[in-house]
Amino acid sequence: MSNTTKRFIEKLGWKITNDSWDGNAHIFNVEEPDNLEEKFEDLRLAFKKVSDMGTERVFPMLRRAGDELVLVVIPQPSFDYVQNKTNLYLLFATIFSTTWAGALWWASYADSSVLDSSYVWLRVLITPDVLLMGFLTYSLPLMAILGAHEMGHYYYARKHNLDASLPFFLPMPPILFILGTMGAFISIREPIPNRKALLDVGASGPIAGLFVAIPVTLLGFWLTEKSAVPVPIDSGSSMYLGSSFFWEFLYIQFSTFLTPSGDYLSHPVVLAGWAGFFVTALNLMPAGQLDGGHIARAVLGPKANGISLTVIVLLVFMAFYGIPGFAPPYLGWAVYAVLIFFLGTSHPPPSEELSSLGNSRMAVGIATGLILILTFIPSPLVFGESQFDLDIVEDQNNFNPIFGESNSTYIVITNTGKSDGWDNLTLNVENLDNYTIKLEVNYVNVSSLGQFNSSFEEFSDYVYWDASEDNLTLNLTSGSYANLTIEFIPTEDPVIGKQSVDLTVKSRTERVYTRTFVLVTEEDN
Repeated sequence: MSNTTKRFIEKLGWKITNDSWDGNAHIFNVEEPDNLEEKFEDLRLAFKKVSDMGTERVFPMLRRAGDELVLVVIPQPSFDYVQNKTNLYLLFATIFSTTWAGALWWASYADSSVLDSSYVWLRVLITPDVLLMGFLTYSLPLMAILGAHEMGHYYYARKHNLDASLPFFLPMPPILFILGTMGAFISIREPIPNRKALLDVGASGPIAGLFVAIPVTLLGFWLTEKSAVPVPIDSGSSMYLGSSFFWEFLYIQFSTFLTPSGDYLSHPVVLAGWAGFFVTALNLMPAGQLDGGHIARAVLGPKANGISLTVIVLLVFMAFYGIPGFAPPYLGWAVYAVLIFFLGTSHPPPSEELSSLGNSRMAVGIATGLILILTFIPSPLVFGESQFDLDIVEDQNNFNPIFGESNSTYIVITNTGKSDGWDNLTLNVENLDNYTIKLEVNYVNVSSLGQFNSSFEEFSDYVYWDASEDNLTLNLTSGSYANLTIEFIPTEDPVIGKQSVDLTVKSRTERVYTRTFVLVTEEDN
């Protein structure tokens, strides 16, 4: 076999000075040709052509050892790829999982009645209008971005005569990952031939995805303005999506053409665009087998391996400390760092790493580094506490009522929220047969102004009784509180047993707080 391989190589114009077999590969010392890159590519394609005709599959590699140029020909077993529909099945599964995720986003955005149902995660799957909008407003644009990304890789892999598969999409139920997918990848079934191919294949995906993510995001901004769904005063403890420099730049540019008329909820199409930018930044990290790892290896050579380890260290640091003074920590980076580590931090070299990358491709490599900086989101998910809250304390909540006698307790309601504005609180006491229930405000204590009772003219600014609705309204700023008395008077002999009465306090944010008072009458012995 060695002599046959030697004659084959020489026939293609290579001058061999020495050859050997180390038990695993054929090793040939060769003279360096004038057009090294072109000659090696011709050799690679020639080997590939003969292997396609049934000959033993081999891959050539070119290395420099001191002053010697060494051509290594490595036999590989023939891969009998089974033609199946795995790609197609995964595509349909990912369309389903992203539609599922989109349905949840749309239900929240449109305040769908399905949100009031139990098991809302599953109910959206049997709510046709919500499911359809989840597909149109989230799954379709997101799959377009991911598809463009992977087809960019596929196109340049095929352009460089590489054996590459169509994309494998990765579905992920939204109960495990809110975006509904872990992205996609293509499988390249042979070594990358040179630095140019390595950079082209690595950079093409993120750039192609970015070109689709930009118009998707701008469309989302436009739909956000046209739909104009107001942001709730308070949605409780909430999750917010982080931002990048490029995201802010896009929004500013969009705002010059269509000035926002208010503060509105982001349309689900915006989330699809955000996911596209997020995936772009993740893939462009110069580590391991990521797209950025391909680019770094093409531009920097073996030095890229050190950068890969640096990226892992930085991700772990940001997971626990964030970027001090700029972004809070995000534990998800630790998971991503572990994933990169186990997938491999060292990027294998291309078959031929001796030829020049060229100025134009070097510029593309630098541009992708700039894209990483501009699209990177230091804290993708930020969890914020509600700015509104109440604290309700009562002296007692259990009574033993007796006909003709009064049972009462003090109640203190404190606005413990962080919002500086007024919070209008509506108090309502549940009616109970055979009882007179009275609710009175003894005084209010307004932070920085002092205490007011009914003898003060200002009292009416903070306390209002609506007789028609049979409820009481309190206006309390953050840190202010009201002292009240609730009184229960049986109008006839109480019924034996336990009865309960609810005092509900509803804030202007639509959040409802409840206190339950229990009236227990025992049978006389």
